[in-house]
Amino acid sequence: MPKTKPKKNPVSQKTQLPNQLIIAHVFLLLYSVSCLVPLFNAMDYDAPQWLYMSLLNIVSLIFIVKNNDFFEAFQLQKKAKLYFGLLIGFFAAGCLSMLTAINVSESLVHLSRLVNIVVAFFCVYTFVKKNPKAFFHLACKISIFLVGFYGWRAVSYFFGHSSMMRSLEFVNGLQSGFSSVNIYTAFIVVQLPLLIYGFLYSSKIWKYASAVAMLIGIMGLFLVGSRTAMLSLSFMFIASLGFLIFGIIKKKSTVNLKIETFALAGIPLLAILLVTNVNRIEKNSMNSLNDMLNPKNIDFYKGRSLAKNSVATTKNVVTSNVDIKKKSNVSSGRFSLWQLAFRNFKKSPITGIGYGNYKAVGKREHYRNFSNNKGVFANPRRAHNDFVEKLAETGIIGFLFYLALFVMPLLWFVGLLRREKDHQMQWIYFAVFLVAVAYTFDALLNFPLERPPIQFYFIFTVSLIIAFARTEKKPVTASPNKKVSYAILGVLFLFSLASTASNYAILSAYQLQRSLRTDLMGKTLFSEEKLRNNFDDVKQRWSNYPQLSYVGTVNNVFLANYAIKAKRYDEALEILEASKSYNTDALLVKAFKAEIYLNVKENLDSAQYYSESVFDIYPAFKTNYYMLKKIYSLRKDTTSLVNAMHRYSKYNPRDLNEWQTKANTIYEFTKDSDLMLKVLDTGIAYNTYSQKLVDAKKEVLGKLKFKSFLNKGEVKAKHQEAYDFFVKQQYEKARVVYEEILKTNPRDYLSIQNIGIIDLVKKNFKEAIKNLTIVIDNHPFKDGKAEYSRGYCYEQLGQFEKAKKDFRASRAKKYSQAMSLPASRYE
Repeated sequence: MPKTKPKKNPVSQKTQLPNQLIIAHVFLLLYSVSCLVPLFNAMDYDAPQWLYMSLLNIVSLIFIVKNNDFFEAFQLQKKAKLYFGLLIGFFAAGCLSMLTAINVSESLVHLSRLVNIVVAFFCVYTFVKKNPKAFFHLACKISIFLVGFYGWRAVSYFFGHSSMMRSLEFVNGLQSGFSSVNIYTAFIVVQLPLLIYGFLYSSKIWKYASAVAMLIGIMGLFLVGSRTAMLSLSFMFIASLGFLIFGIIKKKSTVNLKIETFALAGIPLLAILLVTNVNRIEKNSMNSLNDMLNPKNIDFYKGRSLAKNSVATTKNVVTSNVDIKKKSNVSSGRFSLWQLAFRNFKKSPITGIGYGNYKAVGKREHYRNFSNNKGVFANPRRAHNDFVEKLAETGIIGFLFYLALFVMPLLWFVGLLRREKDHQMQWIYFAVFLVAVAYTFDALLNFPLERPPIQFYFIFTVSLIIAFARTEKKPVTASPNKKVSYAILGVLFLFSLASTASNYAILSAYQLQRSLRTDLMGKTLFSEEKLRNNFDDVKQRWSNYPQLSYVGTVNNVFLANYAIKAKRYDEALEILEASKSYNTDALLVKAFKAEIYLNVKENLDSAQYYSESVFDIYPAFKTNYYMLKKIYSLRKDTTSLVNAMHRYSKYNPRDLNEWQTKANTIYEFTKDSDLMLKVLDTGIAYNTYSQKLVDAKKEVLGKLKFKSFLNKGEVKAKHQEAYDFFVKQQYEKARVVYEEILKTNPRDYLSIQNIGIIDLVKKNFKEAIKNLTIVIDNHPFKDGKAEYSRGYCYEQLGQFEKAKKDFRASRAKKYSQAMSLPASRYE
């Protein structure tokens, strides 16, 4: 007789996962690693990440359809149906908001991404509900690698440059692999609860790996200094330690986690100790937490060091006696963006201003509170609060649906926690809850709804909460209508295809934008500098979807720039005119119109009209401000010029260079050194410890010790004295006289030019070029002598192309020596 085969162990049958569930685990892994999608030369990571999500949704739907008997995708528990219905309701509210949208194309862009979220929730929940505990443990292990990998980026950067000061410039040099540090830190912090659970309950190797990854991740958060992440981190550890202590006290017979509790309390303390002792600002003391969370630029730290080390007699140089009212960080940052959202909500409280249209709204009030030390153009595309942003965009209807997406899972979590008796299972629920809390904190202060790597974790936590709640109910026995099920699957599939097409178009547009921006960067529009791309080629590749760029400015501005470079100015104006309604302010559209009228059409009236309309809304926009100053100078409108300078420095007080320019200009017009010093003191009051402004003030005070100002008669006498020395070939004595003039009249360009010519005679050609360039750049003379002299210097140094260019410029001004040159020296 054949031997009886031993029966398989029923326990091993339980632990062996079906093939479908193994593949579902792979899908969860693929959803969680959207952070690894490359930039693909786009303007922002969100474009390729959303396209990846679209494609993954389509593959997931196909897999679910083929294995529907196993997954029972449409045998949904009531909670799952309710949540799916809330998502559909929010999507419908977004569609309804297009009736009042400022820019419909922008609504379509973001609604296509919302489709990704709806479909991803359906797919992830379908997978997770089969075995939520197994999927939770898988996520804990995935997070070890993701947090460890991304945390190490910050650790290796900061510790690898440990001798460098922790300045704002240094911190901003981190290549995080995300579009901003807020996204980077949010991605790390939402996964920390999974590592906390792994450290408490995993087996040894995963336990220690979780602890190491947690330490590296927390160090990364502190090194980068994201305050939003710190808020989540603080809540997370306080709540976790409280829940641990509660378990140890109340369930002492089953819970033995005392060592883990002490270790968990020590990990963030160890991280703080390590990060505050690297990249020290003061070599003899560790950095403070304020230094970590509020880094300043190098100029500030150098000025502060100067103030600490100054003797009593020079303290007044470093400090300012001017009283000012500084804007608080709150009013100039997120609070201003929230107010902007509320104002727009009031304009359309029922349907909103259009889903995804926050970037298109008028921002006049916000620009009054915004400043940037470089004066660059900035259009805030997010409210830095998903709740108030969706309130503005979808009105009260959409907002209530969106709010319910957070409230319902919270209520279900509370019910789960109350019913569960096993403390380890309670910890699973609690860890899932902390992930959702970290996401919610970020949603209150940033924009995780628009970022797939972070959004996935919210989808995942809600799926887990519903799936765990489902396990406490009897399985659903009623079979759903197959026709209805496949119809819904068909709708999801078609919407996913449409979303994929939209996301692919966005990625293509972002790639073209980056190519064009790189091509245009550093180039002067109204010059002969060549570009890699030409206008006709760009026009052929152009797509007007989306109509707004990745930062919310009018996309067609790129196309208009190429029209300008092709000298097709009327076509450029037509492009800009057709695009003026794409967003409310259209500031770049107006600014480029002003440039065309100023540089080509020579229509100062139109140039001034458009430039002033931009300046009225956004006075801190430096490029437009410089153009307006040029217009006022051409009109010889000194009053308007000075008023513009006052207004610019009021709204952009962090622009250090402009404080110096303003001080010099005021002195040039008034010859009042006290007023000049007051301008610099005001700049120092706004920019505490700025070494650049302190150095400028010291220079002025040094000149005042000599004499406050030479009048015209004295200057004339000094020039005559120097000229006499020059004629006698006593060049060094002539130089001394010219330098005396410059001590109190630093813009005496005749002295600067003559010093340059002395250097030319002495064959110090490089020094001569420096002084002659100052004269040429400021255009004080029309005789062409400076250009000829610099051309001669270049020629002697063997830089013949530069020499010919200067000789041609001198000949254009009819300078006699240049006119007598043979053609070979200037052609």
